Amino acid sequence: MNKRIIMAIVQKDIKTTFSSKKVWIPMILLPVILCVILPAVFAFIGIHTGLVSGNTNDLEEPINDFLRSFPNGDMRNTLASLPTLGYKSVYFFLNFMMIPFFLMVAIINSMVTASNSFAGEKERNTLETLLFAPITVKELFMGKVLASFFPSLLISFASFLINAIVVNVITYPYFKEILFFNSTWLLLMFWVIPALVIFNIILNVLVSARVKSFQEAQQFGGLMVLPAVGLIISQVSGLFFLSPLLLVLIGAGLLIANVLLLKAITKFNQRNALFESQIH
Repeated sequence: MNKRIIMAIVQKDIKTTFSSKKVWIPMILLPVILCVILPAVFAFIGIHTGLVSGNTNDLEEPINDFLRSFPNGDMRNTLASLPTLGYKSVYFFLNFMMIPFFLMVAIINSMVTASNSFAGEKERNTLETLLFAPITVKELFMGKVLASFFPSLLISFASFLINAIVVNVITYPYFKEILFFNSTWLLLMFWVIPALVIFNIILNVLVSARVKSFQEAQQFGGLMVLPAVGLIISQVSGLFFLSPLLLVLIGAGLLIANVLLLKAITKFNQRNALFESQIH
């Protein structure tokens, strides 16, 4: 494959993505709300006002029972040592409940950019030009995948860094600990999320190549959010927690799935089939 051609496709698609408000505004707004504003407000309220606790007579004992049964011994001891229920709620939320939100942001952002790949070309009436250009379908697919991967991952990393700075400014004087820079969060950000973004992008690019509009591609991509919602429910209910070992296994599973999907892309080399699926 010609790397120069692939990078030209990447540059063109990234420029197109950030010239469309319906694409880039949700990509920026969602992580700002879920990954920066929400944790910062929750941390501030929980620590400084005690509103997280409220009237805790009915809640404190069940919550303490839940914390005593927490599977991670070190985390259980840390939570037990915190002085108030508000502190415990904030610490638990930031360390565990925030994980699915970052996964959701990565899924949605990669879905938006990937859904805009072939389906967006169809809506802009530019697909025919690409299909008649002297490039292979493999190069076209790889360019589309990379054009979605770079901005999605960059936004995920930027939201993580901003969140870590803002939240730690609020919480460090009380917890005396730098949050988010531990094995669980580092595995999430640098192992699971890149693999998840690639998986979601490849899947959505393949779907986008078959449907006729950006909205159709997004409808399918929206199904990928359901696992993140399931993780939120599991974290709240205590069904299971994302430990470092589990994150390693999830990342390995996604890596294997990515290899299989990339093989599927290399086999999808019939230009006429792609043309017909988009034009007719």
